[in-house]
Amino acid sequence: MIAMERKEDKVVDIFLKTIRRYDMIRKGESVMVALSGGPDSVSLFDLFYRIRADWKLNIHLVHVNHSLRGEASDRDQMFAERFARELKMPISIKKIDVEKFSKDHRMSLEEAGRECRLQFFKEEGARLGISKVALGHHRDDQAETVLFRLIRGTGLRGIGGMKPVSEWQNLTLIRPLIEFGKEMLQDYVRDRKLTYCVDGSNTHTHFVRNRIRHQLIPYLERHYNPRIKTALAHLADTVALDLAFIEELALKHYPKIVRKRKGSLITLKKKKFLLEPEALRFRILQKAIRELDPDSELTYFHWDEIRKALERNAEKFEIHIPSETSVSFERKEIILKKPVADKTEQYRYELPLGGKIRIKEKGLEFAAEAFEQRIYKEDRQDKTCGIFDLDKISFPIVIRNRREGDMFQPLGMPFPKKLKEFLISRKVASYDKNVMPLFLSGNEIFWVYGVEISERFKVSHKTRRFLKISNIA
Repeated sequence: MIAMERKEDKVVDIFLKTIRRYDMIRKGESVMVALSGGPDSVSLFDLFYRIRADWKLNIHLVHVNHSLRGEASDRDQMFAERFARELKMPISIKKIDVEKFSKDHRMSLEEAGRECRLQFFKEEGARLGISKVALGHHRDDQAETVLFRLIRGTGLRGIGGMKPVSEWQNLTLIRPLIEFGKEMLQDYVRDRKLTYCVDGSNTHTHFVRNRIRHQLIPYLERHYNPRIKTALAHLADTVALDLAFIEELALKHYPKIVRKRKGSLITLKKKKFLLEPEALRFRILQKAIRELDPDSELTYFHWDEIRKALERNAEKFEIHIPSETSVSFERKEIILKKPVADKTEQYRYELPLGGKIRIKEKGLEFAAEAFEQRIYKEDRQDKTCGIFDLDKISFPIVIRNRREGDMFQPLGMPFPKKLKEFLISRKVASYDKNVMPLFLSGNEIFWVYGVEISERFKVSHKTRRFLKISNIA
């Protein structure tokens, strides 16, 4: 019995050392703990539960039902509900059709699941006033992540794996189990006699990560290195340290290389830029791009094109990265520009029910009609015509063009996202982004004209009254 207690105390000691080492939480803070119901998340919660009094922590559980395994997913949700109820812990639960989301947004199921989870955590965090969420990733997950990214192709940032502490939009993601091996957590759950549920999909080799876990890693352990998981986790740690040093150095050199910074324009001193080592050049350029657009990412493909043009001393060169920020050269300068909306083109109109309005900036005229009967599907295929649930719309409808900070919840997506990101993902041309009509009910966009309607205002089997908005120009 004493030996078992010592084992448990060792686990708590490692848990606390990890929290302190990476400054994950502080006494008196609030934290959301992601509870899938599996042994990793249950041990994560149990460790937080054991220190909550000493650390004066406010713990709130969050659970996502991905709807991928039918009744099994619902059983996991019921387990989470019962688990929270028995311990008198607050819990937030969201059921999401991840498979539909992945198809609608052309993502893998794994990517879609992650996106849906993080969006839900962000939504709940904003509602609860909690900015931190604890995730149950451990050292074995880290090893799988490194291999997964190597197989797909990655750089230092990818090889660095999952950070113990990272930022995602307005959330801080913490991973207090990142220094634990899975076996130690399994022993902890067994010794503590904790109940948990098993996700059957973890054994399905349809998923790439599961093939890495159940096929590739065991093969590497048998034939190459029995401690491959530890080796990969250590690789992630050392690469993360090296990357942090390089990025800090780039940050220090950056101000010396910037010639001018004004609005949507940054120019770099070409000669000084070329004197830097290539690793710093890449990160200096990345910093300048992110300064113009925080959502931008300098890919290896674009960097390789820029590097080759610099090497051949090209005087005429221009390239657009995915956010539409352009990088071009002049004799002494590297010029980065971000397209901006022409402020003189901002417009705003109101469309009453049963009325018409002409948008002179676009040469379009819209009419809004109400219907009691269901409208045929043929109308819904026409992108110049929108069909909506009339009872969800407030009048008059506002028609305007884009504003900074606009959010939109696309059809099939469980959460709103930045309108800017949505338009980039749909490859909408830069000029069109700034002048295309947006239809609002109150302050919420329910139709991006010609592109997509909002999930929140769509017609469903419960709809009794219908609104049809059509272009009659």
